[in-house]
Amino acid sequence: MKRNMAIIIMAAAMMAPLAACKEKKAESTNIIRDDYVAPKPTGPKSSSVTPMSEEITWVEGRHYVVSITGKADEALPMVQDANGQKYVDNSINIEISRADSTVFFDHAYTKEAFANWLTEDYRKKAILASISYIGIDSERLQFVVSLNLPDAGDDEATDLLMLIDRMGEVSIKPFTYNDRDDLEVTEE
Repeated sequence: MKRNMAIIIMAAAMMAPLAACKEKKAESTNIIRDDYVAPKPTGPKSSSVTPMSEEITWVEGRHYVVSITGKADEALPMVQDANGQKYVDNSINIEISRADSTVFFDHAYTKEAFANWLTEDYRKKAILASISYIGIDSERLQFVVSLNLPDAGDDEATDLLMLIDRMGEVSIKPFTYNDRDDLEVTEE
């Protein structure tokens, strides 16, 4: 009897650490934090638009300069994320000048210029993030226009292809970076 009791006590002693390890392991796999508090909104945030200027050879071999500048424009309606944080939308200007410095094209764009390509929700929550010159195709200058939610990554951007022809006419169509392989772009 004493021998059976000793075996039972030893077995219980050996099982106790295993049970304790199992409990600790279960606690450490919990990835949801109960104490998370969403950040409180601060004053309006703004994003910068990187200016660019590039010399190109375009119509009949003539030289042009494509310049893109932008700014956070407080005159535009602000957008708000899910946490109530407000963001200032951008205004972006494209200027195309000839070699003699005369201006061929000069236009400031806001999100509203691309409203026909956006869902109602995106019109309310997105900002005009950037316009980038990408090259020349069939004598049209090509630009990628990116609109995105300010609190989201680049993966959630809506991109459009904007084309400017030699008469200054602008056309816009949907664009994905997979489409870039289908474009006949001449990069200077």
